Amino acid sequence: MRKKIVPKKVAGFKVPKSVRKSSLLRNMLASHAGRQMLANALVAAANAAAAVLTDDRADIRKPSKTKGRKRALAAGVAGEAIESATAAATDVVTSPIRPLFQASAKAKAGRIFQEPVTH
Repeated sequence: MRKKIVPKKVAGFKVPKSVRKSSLLRNMLASHAGRQMLANALVAAANAAAAVLTDDRADIRKPSKTKGRKRALAAGVAGEAIESATAAATDVVTSPIRPLFQASAKAKAGRIFQEPVTH
């Protein structure tokens, strides 16, 4: 019988099946370096989301005649927090390998275009 690495629910939220069955995530969780990278990504995401949520939001604090407007502003803040958290987590995961891709792109560009092309 196969041991579940990622549960169906975490902190009351459902984890999508594509995430639970991901071979990339399974391989990352199987190694110490992968677990460390995922932990760093989670911490960075939490810090980024907390920074967005603790910003001074005068537009939400002031009284509003309609609750719909205040809800829309709060939803915008929540979306901004999720976007910031995703960007931070992605940056932590991709930053170790980014120089490899940049070096590879420069090497390929150097071989293909030796001199500037003019038309």
